Amino acid sequence: MRLFKKSSIIFCSLLLLTACVKTKVIDDVEIIMLYGFDWEASTKEYIGTGVSPLYGYSEQADTRENAAYTSQSSSIQGITSQIQHKAPFQVETGKLTSVLFGEEVAQIGISDILQGINEMPDIGRMLHPLIVEGRAENLLSEQYQLEQTLPRYIKSLIDSNIKRNLPKMTLHDLNYRYYGEGMDPFMPIIADRETIVDIVGLGFFNHDKLVYKTGTDSFFAFKALYEDSNDATYQFEWKKKNKSLSVISIQSNQKKKWVSKNKLEITVKIEGYIAEAESLGLDKPQNKRKLEKQIGEKLEEECSELIKKFQELDIDPLMIGASAKSTFRDWNKKEWEETYPTIDIQPKIYFHIKQTNLTK
Repeated sequence: MRLFKKSSIIFCSLLLLTACVKTKVIDDVEIIMLYGFDWEASTKEYIGTGVSPLYGYSEQADTRENAAYTSQSSSIQGITSQIQHKAPFQVETGKLTSVLFGEEVAQIGISDILQGINEMPDIGRMLHPLIVEGRAENLLSEQYQLEQTLPRYIKSLIDSNIKRNLPKMTLHDLNYRYYGEGMDPFMPIIADRETIVDIVGLGFFNHDKLVYKTGTDSFFAFKALYEDSNDATYQFEWKKKNKSLSVISIQSNQKKKWVSKNKLEITVKIEGYIAEAESLGLDKPQNKRKLEKQIGEKLEEECSELIKKFQELDIDPLMIGASAKSTFRDWNKKEWEETYPTIDIQPKIYFHIKQTNLTK
């Protein structure tokens, strides 16, 4: 009997606790899934644009629509507050998938925006920080003919490309590189292409300011130096044969080795398939070795050019300084900043063709 009474009390207590949980009906909240920020020079304020997908709107149509709310303030909290005044329901940012920085605000500096974003208690650390070619407001206010909502489309675009050639960068990674020593952040660059949003390059920062941009043709060289790959691709322009070869299903891994305090070797081992290779005579070992060497040399050249540019601009997206700090006990930040541009950094690329004809 006592056991029955105890069980009844526990059961009733659980019911009461469950009833106390605060719930929100999805139709009664405005779920901001994209935030974009620009700079207004005339007022020296930030312009913020929040995008909320219109769930249940035009369900029979082939496209999905979004609501965009724009406000202006000197702080991120002020922007959020003003967007709340414009939205018909309570604004929620817990489902935020990406934060977009207009090109001008990225060049001026993102420190205040980053601090404001980090102070939002309900957002996740795995969202994507992105640079917009031009203004973020323009891209986010456009109604694209998409089968997904704009926030979902951009998230899918970034996620799918990270599996290939796009190096990974989340809000967590951005904070780590921004606040850490011996490293600098970078972000993918996206652009409005009239009917679609596309990835057009990478933007590299000196602390909080955008100082250098590359196109998509540099993705693989940078990714090879930066992190391991499992399914990357590379386009090799074989000038001697006047051919363009596609290297697919690439697997690569990289390792840093300090020869001395002033010399670093980055060894990258790469293997992949050559698509449509029947006419290349790669069944002959000497031809295969020759092509492997030429692809390796071309990648070394591209990697060396990137490293040289990073050192010229005194930026460290490859986290060379962090590697030195973990290797040398007497590492000193001030001394490193003076030394970094003159460090001898040598990429060593070893390329192996796994198979020359996928149809066999």
